[in-house]
Amino acid sequence: MTARFSIRFVKPVHINRTLEVSAKLRDERGRRLDIRGELRDGEELLADAEGWFVHVPLEHFLRTPEGRAAGEAWRERLG
Repeated sequence: MTARFSIRFVKPVHINRTLEVSAKLRDERGRRLDIRGELRDGEELLADAEGWFVHVPLEHFLRTPEGRAAGEAWRERLG
């Protein structure tokens, strides 16, 4: 789950182009993940992002009717 997330756009992002998205885990403390990402057009940095995310086990979501329905829909898609 997202605890904090920010994006900084450095340059305009053009449409109809192949772009590269990358992300790296910077730190992990217990259930908290600190992740940094970038959006690039070749060597040109277009945007960067950073966020803190909290790992929540799948079982937590499957306890709700909505979670069970979503899980079943994914199971059907995967065959």
